[in-house]
Amino acid sequence: MTWDNITTLTELESRTGTGTWLESSRHSDADSMRRHFSMPAYDGSVFDYPSVVPGCLKHARDNSAHSPAGGTDFMAFGKPGSGKSTQGLEWAIRLLEVNNRPGMSEAVVWRASESRSEWTPLAPWATVCLPASCDVEVRLESTDPDAPGTREVALEDVVREVRYYEDPRDLFENHVEAGKFHVVYPDPQMRGCQAVYEDSPHRYDLEFTDGDPVDHWWIAAVLARVEHGPFHEFVSFLIDEVGDVIPQGASKDAFDSYQKVELFRDVYVDARKFGVSLYTYGHSPEDVHEKVRRKVRWYITMNGIANPTKASQWVGANSVPMDRDLTSHLPVGKCLMWTETNFCYPLSWGDIPKPTDEELRVRLSPAVQKDASDADDRSSGDEAEAIADGGTTSFDRFDRSSTSSEGAGVDATGGGGSS
Repeated sequence: MTWDNITTLTELESRTGTGTWLESSRHSDADSMRRHFSMPAYDGSVFDYPSVVPGCLKHARDNSAHSPAGGTDFMAFGKPGSGKSTQGLEWAIRLLEVNNRPGMSEAVVWRASESRSEWTPLAPWATVCLPASCDVEVRLESTDPDAPGTREVALEDVVREVRYYEDPRDLFENHVEAGKFHVVYPDPQMRGCQAVYEDSPHRYDLEFTDGDPVDHWWIAAVLARVEHGPFHEFVSFLIDEVGDVIPQGASKDAFDSYQKVELFRDVYVDARKFGVSLYTYGHSPEDVHEKVRRKVRWYITMNGIANPTKASQWVGANSVPMDRDLTSHLPVGKCLMWTETNFCYPLSWGDIPKPTDEELRVRLSPAVQKDASDADDRSSGDEAEAIADGGTTSFDRFDRSSTSSEGAGVDATGGGGSS
Protein backbone atom coordinates (compact mmCIF):
# COMPACT_ATOMS: atom_id res chain seq x y z
CA MET A 1 0.00 0.00 0.00
CA THR A 2 1.23 3.54 -0.72
CA TRP A 3 0.02 6.97 0.31
CA ASP A 4 -0.88 8.51 -3.04
CA ASN A 5 -0.26 12.20 -3.65
CA ILE A 6 0.78 12.91 -0.05
CA THR A 7 3.82 15.14 0.35
CA THR A 8 3.21 16.38 3.90
CA LEU A 9 1.18 15.16 6.86
CA THR A 10 -1.20 18.13 6.71
CA GLU A 11 -2.48 16.77 3.38
CA LEU A 12 -3.90 13.66 5.05
CA GLU A 13 -7.63 13.20 4.72
CA SER A 14 -9.32 12.52 8.05
CA ARG A 15 -11.52 9.44 7.99
CA THR A 16 -14.65 11.05 9.39
CA GLY A 17 -17.01 8.59 7.73
CA THR A 18 -16.08 5.82 10.14
CA GLY A 19 -15.77 5.59 13.89
CA THR A 20 -17.02 3.44 16.68
CA TRP A 21 -18.54 0.06 15.96
CA LEU A 22 -21.96 0.76 14.43
CA GLU A 23 -23.41 -2.73 14.04
CA SER A 24 -21.68 -3.04 10.66
CA SER A 25 -18.00 -3.64 10.00
CA ARG A 26 -18.28 -1.46 6.88
CA HIS A 27 -18.54 1.59 9.11
CA SER A 28 -15.81 0.77 11.61
CA ASP A 29 -12.39 2.36 11.88
CA ALA A 30 -10.84 -1.10 11.95
CA ASP A 31 -12.34 -2.05 8.60
CA SER A 32 -11.35 1.29 7.09
CA MET A 33 -7.76 0.84 8.25
CA ARG A 34 -7.64 -2.75 7.01
CA ARG A 35 -8.77 -1.72 3.55
CA HIS A 36 -6.28 1.13 3.43
CA PHE A 37 -3.33 -1.09 4.33
CA SER A 38 -4.57 -4.13 2.35
CA MET A 39 -4.88 -6.29 5.45
CA PRO A 40 -6.97 -9.45 5.03
CA ALA A 41 -9.78 -10.08 7.47
CA TYR A 42 -8.74 -11.79 10.69
CA ASP A 43 -8.97 -15.57 10.61
CA GLY A 44 -8.36 -17.26 13.95
CA SER A 45 -8.61 -20.74 12.48
CA VAL A 46 -5.10 -20.63 10.98
CA PHE A 47 -3.38 -20.94 14.36
CA ASP A 48 -2.35 -24.33 15.70
CA TYR A 49 -2.43 -23.29 19.36
CA PRO A 50 -5.40 -20.99 19.99
CA SER A 51 -4.33 -20.32 23.57
CA VAL A 52 -1.46 -18.25 22.14
CA VAL A 53 -3.29 -16.57 19.25
CA PRO A 54 -6.18 -15.80 19.22
CA GLY A 55 -6.07 -16.28 23.01
CA CYS A 56 -4.05 -13.12 23.52
CA LEU A 57 -5.84 -11.07 20.85
CA LYS A 58 -9.53 -11.93 21.10
CA HIS A 59 -10.99 -10.86 24.39
CA ALA A 60 -13.96 -12.37 26.17
CA ARG A 61 -16.16 -11.49 29.12
CA ASP A 62 -16.31 -15.12 30.18
CA ASN A 63 -13.80 -17.92 29.76
CA SER A 64 -14.01 -19.50 26.33
CA ALA A 65 -12.27 -22.50 24.79
CA HIS A 66 -9.08 -20.53 24.21
CA SER A 67 -9.57 -16.98 25.56
CA PRO A 68 -9.38 -16.28 29.27
CA ALA A 69 -11.98 -13.90 30.64
CA GLY A 70 -10.92 -10.27 30.82
CA GLY A 71 -7.79 -8.56 29.62
CA THR A 72 -4.61 -10.12 28.32
CA ASP A 73 -1.01 -8.95 28.03
CA PHE A 74 2.34 -9.46 26.40
CA MET A 75 5.87 -8.14 26.54
CA ALA A 76 7.72 -7.91 23.24
CA PHE A 77 11.49 -7.49 23.01
CA GLY A 78 13.66 -6.76 20.01
CA LYS A 79 16.45 -4.65 18.65
CA PRO A 80 15.82 -1.25 17.06
CA GLY A 81 14.64 -1.80 13.52
CA SER A 82 13.04 -5.18 14.19
CA GLY A 83 9.55 -3.82 13.49
CA LYS A 84 8.14 -3.41 17.00
CA SER A 85 6.26 -0.21 16.17
CA THR A 86 4.77 -1.64 12.97
CA GLN A 87 3.75 -4.82 14.75
CA GLY A 88 2.14 -2.65 17.43
CA LEU A 89 0.16 -0.68 14.86
CA GLU A 90 -1.16 -3.84 13.22
CA TRP A 91 -1.94 -5.34 16.62
CA ALA A 92 -3.94 -2.18 17.41
CA ILE A 93 -5.96 -2.58 14.21
CA ARG A 94 -6.61 -6.26 14.94
CA LEU A 95 -7.72 -5.45 18.49
CA LEU A 96 -10.31 -3.03 17.15
CA GLU A 97 -11.36 -5.50 14.46
CA VAL A 98 -11.98 -8.57 16.60
CA ASN A 99 -13.07 -7.05 19.91
CA ASN A 100 -15.84 -4.74 18.69
CA ARG A 101 -18.61 -7.21 18.06
CA PRO A 102 -21.99 -8.10 19.56
CA GLY A 103 -21.61 -8.20 23.33
CA MET A 104 -18.09 -6.71 23.25
CA SER A 105 -16.56 -3.27 22.78
CA GLU A 106 -12.97 -2.14 23.11
CA ALA A 107 -10.82 0.99 22.75
CA VAL A 108 -7.08 1.20 22.04
CA VAL A 109 -4.72 3.65 23.78
CA TRP A 110 -1.26 4.28 22.31
CA ARG A 111 1.41 5.69 24.61
CA ALA A 112 2.62 8.88 22.94
CA SER A 113 5.96 10.56 23.49
CA GLU A 114 7.08 14.08 22.68
CA SER A 115 10.21 12.62 21.07
CA ARG A 116 8.58 10.03 18.76
CA SER A 117 5.65 9.75 16.36
CA GLU A 118 5.53 6.12 15.20
CA TRP A 119 1.74 6.26 15.25
CA THR A 120 1.38 8.68 12.30
CA PRO A 121 0.40 5.93 9.80
CA LEU A 122 -2.91 5.86 11.70
CA ALA A 123 -3.20 9.65 11.97
CA PRO A 124 -6.32 9.90 9.74
CA TRP A 125 -8.22 7.74 12.26
CA ALA A 126 -6.51 8.98 15.44
CA THR A 127 -8.11 10.71 18.39
CA VAL A 128 -5.23 12.55 20.07
CA CYS A 129 -5.73 13.29 23.78
CA LEU A 130 -3.74 16.10 25.38
CA PRO A 131 -3.61 17.48 28.93
CA ALA A 132 -5.85 20.53 29.19
CA SER A 133 -3.38 22.31 31.45
CA CYS A 134 -0.65 22.53 28.79
CA ASP A 135 0.16 24.75 25.88
CA VAL A 136 0.85 22.65 22.80
CA GLU A 137 3.40 23.27 20.07
CA VAL A 138 3.33 20.97 17.05
CA ARG A 139 6.03 20.92 14.40
CA LEU A 140 6.75 18.85 11.32
CA GLU A 141 10.40 18.03 10.79
CA SER A 142 11.57 16.64 7.46
CA THR A 143 14.12 13.83 7.56
CA ASP A 144 14.75 14.10 3.83
CA PRO A 145 18.35 15.33 3.34
CA ASP A 146 17.33 16.85 0.00
CA ALA A 147 14.44 18.79 1.52
CA PRO A 148 15.30 19.62 5.11
CA GLY A 149 13.15 21.94 7.14
CA THR A 150 10.72 22.33 9.99
CA ARG A 151 7.46 24.20 10.34
CA GLU A 152 4.79 24.71 12.95
CA VAL A 153 1.36 23.23 12.22
CA ALA A 154 -1.99 22.74 13.91
CA LEU A 155 -2.42 19.21 15.22
CA GLU A 156 -6.03 19.31 14.02
CA ASP A 157 -4.69 19.51 10.46
CA VAL A 158 -2.89 16.17 10.86
CA VAL A 159 -5.26 13.94 12.85
CA ARG A 160 -9.00 13.33 12.88
CA GLU A 161 -9.74 14.71 16.32
CA VAL A 162 -8.01 16.44 19.22
CA ARG A 163 -9.41 16.23 22.72
CA TYR A 164 -8.27 17.72 26.05
CA TYR A 165 -8.48 15.86 29.34
CA GLU A 166 -8.29 17.20 32.89
CA ASP A 167 -6.86 14.14 34.64
CA PRO A 168 -6.66 10.35 34.16
CA ARG A 169 -10.21 9.75 35.35
CA ASP A 170 -11.60 12.38 32.98
CA LEU A 171 -9.62 10.81 30.14
CA PHE A 172 -11.34 7.45 30.41
CA GLU A 173 -14.75 8.70 31.51
CA ASN A 174 -15.18 11.32 28.80
CA HIS A 175 -12.68 10.93 25.98
CA VAL A 176 -11.70 7.30 25.31
CA GLU A 177 -14.34 5.62 23.12
CA ALA A 178 -14.81 2.01 22.08
CA GLY A 179 -13.88 1.22 18.51
CA LYS A 180 -11.34 4.05 18.23
CA PHE A 181 -7.57 4.43 18.19
CA HIS A 182 -6.37 6.97 20.75
CA VAL A 183 -2.95 8.59 20.99
CA VAL A 184 -2.48 9.88 24.54
CA TYR A 185 0.16 12.35 25.67
CA PRO A 186 0.85 12.28 29.43
CA ASP A 187 0.37 15.29 31.68
CA PRO A 188 3.75 16.58 32.94
CA GLN A 189 2.00 18.20 35.89
CA MET A 190 0.46 14.89 37.04
CA ARG A 191 -2.90 16.51 37.68
CA GLY A 192 -5.27 14.16 39.46
CA CYS A 193 -2.72 11.35 39.72
CA GLN A 194 -2.30 11.54 43.48
CA ALA A 195 -6.07 11.59 43.99
CA VAL A 196 -6.39 8.43 41.86
CA TYR A 197 -3.76 6.73 44.01
CA GLU A 198 -5.29 7.84 47.32
CA ASP A 199 -8.71 6.57 46.19
CA SER A 200 -7.26 3.12 45.48
CA PRO A 201 -6.77 0.28 47.97
CA HIS A 202 -3.00 0.24 47.32
CA ARG A 203 -0.85 1.57 50.13
CA TYR A 204 2.76 2.41 49.43
CA ASP A 205 4.79 5.34 50.68
CA LEU A 206 4.63 7.35 47.47
CA GLU A 207 3.37 10.53 45.87
CA PHE A 208 2.61 11.73 42.36
CA THR A 209 3.64 15.37 42.13
CA ASP A 210 4.48 18.03 39.60
CA GLY A 211 8.16 17.41 38.95
CA ASP A 212 7.93 13.61 38.71
CA PRO A 213 9.34 11.97 35.59
CA VAL A 214 6.51 12.23 33.09
CA ASP A 215 6.57 8.45 32.49
CA HIS A 216 5.14 7.99 35.99
CA TRP A 217 1.87 9.39 34.65
CA TRP A 218 1.23 6.10 32.84
CA ILE A 219 1.21 4.19 36.11
CA ALA A 220 -1.51 6.49 37.43
CA ALA A 221 -3.42 6.29 34.14
CA VAL A 222 -3.60 2.49 34.16
CA LEU A 223 -4.54 2.62 37.85
CA ALA A 224 -7.34 5.10 37.09
CA ARG A 225 -8.87 2.86 34.45
CA VAL A 226 -8.59 -0.27 36.61
CA GLU A 227 -10.08 1.38 39.70
CA HIS A 228 -12.69 3.69 38.17
CA GLY A 229 -13.61 2.26 34.80
CA PRO A 230 -15.79 2.65 32.86
CA PHE A 231 -16.21 -1.09 33.16
CA HIS A 232 -18.76 -1.72 30.38
CA GLU A 233 -16.04 -1.64 27.71
CA PHE A 234 -12.54 -3.06 27.40
CA VAL A 235 -9.41 -1.03 26.78
CA SER A 236 -5.98 -2.01 25.48
CA PHE A 237 -2.80 -0.05 26.19
CA LEU A 238 0.15 -0.25 23.80
CA ILE A 239 3.23 0.97 25.64
CA ASP A 240 6.52 1.25 23.77
CA GLU A 241 9.84 1.69 25.59
CA VAL A 242 8.28 0.11 28.68
CA GLY A 243 11.67 0.19 30.41
CA ASP A 244 11.23 3.95 30.77
CA VAL A 245 8.04 3.41 32.76
CA ILE A 246 9.13 0.49 34.97
CA PRO A 247 12.94 0.36 34.77
CA GLN A 248 14.90 -2.48 36.30
CA GLY A 249 17.09 0.09 38.02
CA ALA A 250 14.23 1.85 39.82
CA SER A 251 15.24 2.93 43.32
CA LYS A 252 13.64 4.50 46.35
CA ASP A 253 14.56 7.93 45.10
CA ALA A 254 13.00 11.35 45.52
CA PHE A 255 10.33 10.39 42.98
CA ASP A 256 9.38 7.11 44.68
CA SER A 257 10.31 5.23 41.52
CA TYR A 258 10.68 1.83 43.18
CA GLN A 259 7.38 2.14 45.04
CA LYS A 260 5.65 3.01 41.78
CA VAL A 261 7.07 -0.12 40.17
CA GLU A 262 5.52 -2.11 43.01
CA LEU A 263 2.23 -0.29 42.44
CA PHE A 264 2.35 -1.04 38.70
CA ARG A 265 3.00 -4.72 39.45
CA ASP A 266 -0.16 -4.89 41.55
CA VAL A 267 -2.19 -2.99 38.98
CA TYR A 268 -0.84 -5.24 36.20
CA VAL A 269 -2.37 -8.25 37.94
CA ASP A 270 -5.67 -6.48 38.66
CA ALA A 271 -5.98 -5.13 35.13
CA ARG A 272 -7.12 -8.37 33.50
CA LYS A 273 -10.08 -8.63 35.91
CA PHE A 274 -11.40 -5.27 34.73
CA GLY A 275 -11.02 -5.72 30.98
CA VAL A 276 -7.69 -3.92 30.70
CA SER A 277 -4.96 -5.34 28.44
CA LEU A 278 -1.33 -4.24 28.56
CA TYR A 279 0.90 -4.80 25.53
CA THR A 280 4.41 -3.53 26.11
CA TYR A 281 7.55 -3.27 23.99
CA GLY A 282 11.22 -2.88 24.81
CA HIS A 283 14.74 -3.51 23.57
CA SER A 284 15.81 -5.99 26.26
CA PRO A 285 14.16 -7.85 29.16
CA GLU A 286 16.95 -6.59 31.41
CA ASP A 287 15.61 -3.05 30.99
CA VAL A 288 12.24 -3.92 32.55
CA HIS A 289 11.77 -4.50 36.26
CA GLU A 290 11.53 -8.16 37.16
CA LYS A 291 8.66 -7.54 39.61
CA VAL A 292 6.43 -6.85 36.61
CA ARG A 293 8.04 -9.36 34.25
CA ARG A 294 7.07 -12.15 36.65
CA LYS A 295 3.38 -11.34 36.04
CA VAL A 296 3.40 -11.53 32.22
CA ARG A 297 1.52 -14.39 30.54
CA TRP A 298 2.41 -13.96 26.83
CA TYR A 299 5.78 -13.00 25.35
CA ILE A 300 7.06 -11.94 21.95
CA THR A 301 10.64 -12.45 20.79
CA MET A 302 11.27 -10.28 17.76
CA ASN A 303 13.44 -11.18 14.79
CA GLY A 304 17.20 -10.76 15.06
CA ILE A 305 17.62 -12.00 18.63
CA ALA A 306 17.52 -15.50 20.09
CA ASN A 307 14.49 -16.75 21.93
CA PRO A 308 15.00 -18.49 25.27
CA THR A 309 15.30 -22.27 25.18
CA LYS A 310 15.11 -23.02 28.90
CA ALA A 311 13.26 -21.50 31.82
CA SER A 312 16.43 -20.37 33.58
CA GLN A 313 16.94 -17.84 30.79
CA TRP A 314 13.65 -16.05 31.43
CA VAL A 315 12.49 -14.36 34.63
CA GLY A 316 8.93 -15.38 35.46
CA ALA A 317 8.73 -18.51 33.29
CA ASN A 318 8.53 -21.93 34.89
CA SER A 319 8.96 -23.57 31.50
CA VAL A 320 9.83 -22.64 27.91
CA PRO A 321 8.29 -24.60 25.00
CA MET A 322 11.13 -23.89 22.52
CA ASP A 323 14.19 -26.13 22.53
CA ARG A 324 16.22 -24.27 19.87
CA ASP A 325 16.80 -20.80 18.48
CA LEU A 326 13.93 -19.95 16.13
CA THR A 327 14.17 -16.18 15.86
CA SER A 328 17.75 -15.00 15.26
CA HIS A 329 17.48 -15.63 11.52
CA LEU A 330 13.93 -14.31 11.03
CA PRO A 331 13.49 -11.30 8.73
CA VAL A 332 11.75 -8.09 9.74
CA GLY A 333 8.02 -8.71 9.68
CA LYS A 334 8.11 -11.96 11.62
CA CYS A 335 8.43 -12.87 15.29
CA LEU A 336 7.67 -15.60 17.81
CA MET A 337 4.80 -15.31 20.30
CA TRP A 338 4.89 -17.79 23.13
CA THR A 339 3.57 -18.80 26.53
CA GLU A 340 4.93 -21.31 29.00
CA THR A 341 3.18 -24.13 27.14
CA ASN A 342 2.95 -23.29 23.41
CA PHE A 343 4.21 -20.94 20.74
CA CYS A 344 3.11 -19.39 17.45
CA TYR A 345 5.83 -19.46 14.80
CA PRO A 346 6.24 -17.41 12.84
CA LEU A 347 3.81 -14.64 13.67
CA SER A 348 3.72 -12.23 10.74
CA TRP A 349 2.59 -8.69 10.03
CA GLY A 350 2.45 -6.58 6.92
CA ASP A 351 3.83 -3.17 6.08
CA ILE A 352 2.13 -0.11 7.54
CA PRO A 353 4.20 2.69 6.02
CA LYS A 354 4.42 6.26 7.21
CA PRO A 355 2.62 8.75 4.97
CA THR A 356 5.75 10.91 4.54
CA ASP A 357 9.32 11.12 5.77
CA GLU A 358 8.32 13.80 8.27
CA GLU A 359 8.52 13.45 12.04
CA LEU A 360 5.69 14.94 14.08
CA ARG A 361 6.98 16.67 17.21
CA VAL A 362 4.57 17.62 19.97
CA ARG A 363 5.84 19.82 22.79
CA LEU A 364 3.83 20.34 25.96
CA SER A 365 4.47 23.15 28.43
CA PRO A 366 2.38 23.95 31.52
CA ALA A 367 0.07 26.88 30.81
CA VAL A 368 -1.32 27.12 34.33
CA GLN A 369 1.03 27.88 37.20
CA LYS A 370 0.43 25.57 40.13
CA ASP A 371 -0.83 27.06 43.38
CA ALA A 372 1.70 27.92 46.05
CA SER A 373 0.09 25.35 48.35
CA ASP A 374 0.85 22.68 45.76
CA ALA A 375 4.51 23.62 45.39
CA ASP A 376 6.64 20.54 44.98
CA ASP A 377 8.47 20.12 48.28
CA ARG A 378 11.15 18.23 46.37
CA SER A 379 12.09 21.39 44.43
CA SER A 380 14.71 23.78 45.68
CA GLY A 381 13.90 26.23 48.43
CA ASP A 382 14.44 29.16 46.06
CA GLU A 383 11.91 27.71 43.60
CA ALA A 384 9.31 27.14 46.31
CA GLU A 385 9.82 30.65 47.65
CA ALA A 386 9.46 32.12 44.18
CA ILE A 387 6.17 30.30 43.72
CA ALA A 388 4.88 31.42 47.10
CA ASP A 389 5.74 35.05 46.31
CA GLY A 390 4.06 34.90 42.94
CA GLY A 391 7.31 34.48 41.05
CA THR A 392 8.49 36.63 38.21
CA THR A 393 6.39 35.00 35.53
CA SER A 394 2.68 34.39 35.31
CA PHE A 395 0.36 32.29 33.17
CA ASP A 396 -3.14 33.05 31.99
CA ARG A 397 -5.55 30.55 33.49
CA PHE A 398 -7.93 28.93 31.06
CA ASP A 399 -10.25 25.95 30.93
CA ARG A 400 -10.25 23.42 28.08
CA SER A 401 -11.83 20.59 30.04
CA SER A 402 -13.92 18.07 28.14
CA THR A 403 -13.53 19.90 24.84
CA SER A 404 -12.78 18.48 21.44
CA SER A 405 -11.64 19.88 18.15
CA GLU A 406 -12.53 18.11 14.94
CA GLY A 407 -9.56 17.83 12.64
CA ALA A 408 -9.53 18.35 8.84
CA GLY A 409 -1.45 -7.17 14.28
CA VAL A 410 -0.91 -9.37 13.27
CA ASP A 411 -1.56 -10.77 9.85
CA ALA A 412 -3.62 -13.76 10.94
CA THR A 413 -3.60 -15.18 7.44
CA GLY A 414 0.16 -14.87 7.14
CA GLY A 415 0.95 -18.00 9.04
CA GLY A 416 0.45 -18.84 12.68
CA GLY A 417 0.88 -22.12 14.36
CA SER A 418 3.98 -23.84 15.54
CA SER A 419 5.24 -25.56 12.42
